Amino acid sequence: MAIAPGLDARERDPGAERTLLDNLATWAIQFTPRVCLDPPAGLVLEIEASLRLFGGMAALRQRILEGCQQQGLSVQTAIAPTPLAARWLAQGKPGEILTDVQKLDAAVAALPIHVLDTEADVLSLLQSVGVHTLGQCQHLPRAGLARRGGRNIPQQLDRALGLTPDPRPSFQPSPQFHARQELMFPVKDTEALLFVARRLLLSLTGNLASQQAGVEYLDFTLEQEGGSRQTLHIRLGTLSRDEQRFLLLAREHLARITLTAPVQALALAAPESHSLPGNNRELFGDCTRAQEERSFLVERLRARLGTEAVLGLALHADHRPEMAWRRVIPGRGGANVSILPQRRPLWLLPEPAALPDTTDGPGPLLLLAGPERIASGWWDDPASGNPGGVERDYYLAQGAGQDLLWVYRDLQPPGRWYLHGVFS
Repeated sequence: MAIAPGLDARERDPGAERTLLDNLATWAIQFTPRVCLDPPAGLVLEIEASLRLFGGMAALRQRILEGCQQQGLSVQTAIAPTPLAARWLAQGKPGEILTDVQKLDAAVAALPIHVLDTEADVLSLLQSVGVHTLGQCQHLPRAGLARRGGRNIPQQLDRALGLTPDPRPSFQPSPQFHARQELMFPVKDTEALLFVARRLLLSLTGNLASQQAGVEYLDFTLEQEGGSRQTLHIRLGTLSRDEQRFLLLAREHLARITLTAPVQALALAAPESHSLPGNNRELFGDCTRAQEERSFLVERLRARLGTEAVLGLALHADHRPEMAWRRVIPGRGGANVSILPQRRPLWLLPEPAALPDTTDGPGPLLLLAGPERIASGWWDDPASGNPGGVERDYYLAQGAGQDLLWVYRDLQPPGRWYLHGVFS
């Protein structure tokens, strides 16, 4: 503080560290089902069974490093035949790849003693008597080492060298994904939130890949100063675990909101996941991918324009023309409804337009076919906004310009004629 009075010093938060470690383990489980937590800042991955799948040891290690960098994490890695030796090599000789068990003893012996899990005063005592490496520590009498507080050091050495078992419980991710990340400082720029959002999405996609699963929707919650919250409901249109797709939709949603207060933390929840195995390529075109791209386009439009601005249409089982369709979520047609055999126009007027009434019919129009009687809806409550009961005779008519029209005569008094639709 004397050198840098403006230093922003904060109290260490072990809970946040454990949350970050859990998130990283959730992401890493896509590479191997055997991921073990090694608190406070380590993970152990058993990778031998995964080497062929990911193209060898070097390729797998590079992929893990790149994934960690994308999440904004600086990591040290090492590969060894035992979990504890791998951890010690990562601390004392980062980047080491040791696959030959015969060389394990020499590699461990060369490491400094500060990699040991023991008290600081024990390490000071060892250094004061000229012990600076694990190899020198191995030559000390075990009984004397135990009397001076180093009782657990021989056991650690035996586990690192594979002389005694080193069982570790596997990390089990929650079936309902939820991750939260606190920001280093409050942010009021939605573009800056994308970096944190990507970290959370990488953890989600890793978890989904390990389960061969996908999600159809997810929720981002923005925790703001003052205790307020904003939640973004992101629909994907189809099951997916594509991180780039998630990120692009998150960008669209964030661009549409206005932050009322700086954001202190960001949480991601995906409460429902479903099985999503890989797809084989098709011989004549990839129909599945084309369908996914259409769904993605619709969801991008909904994210940019609003969910109510992009909708689909579906048939509805009702004889009244204005009630025979419904607005639905794009891609969801609802229940199957058979198309009526009668001819119907594609374009209905928002409201039926009154026609001049003559003794021969609706003004100058020529009636070509009909009538088709529709008497329905008597059960509707007029207060619900529905048209209620109707009694109409519909006709196919021809206008002065040879256009085909759909007209009807209202059978309820006063029995006027109306134009209801136009055929294309």
